[in-house]
Amino acid sequence: MAASHLPVGPPVPSTALSLRLGDWVELDGRAWQITDLRYRCDGGRIVHFAGRPPHVMGPRATVPVYR
Repeated sequence: MAASHLPVGPPVPSTALSLRLGDWVELDGRAWQITDLRYRCDGGRIVHFAGRPPHVMGPRATVPVYR
């Protein structure tokens, strides 16, 4: 997925269930744009990014998100 915009402003802590396609997630000190989201049976998510392996999030995990 091509970048629609670069992340700006401060990141907001978000849970797995509040993530949306196109959000920018900060992992390993870098922002990655979400290209696909899959649900896990425990209520978490498997988050897919362009150029990075998928990230598995539990239902209570939070990550910094730019919108």
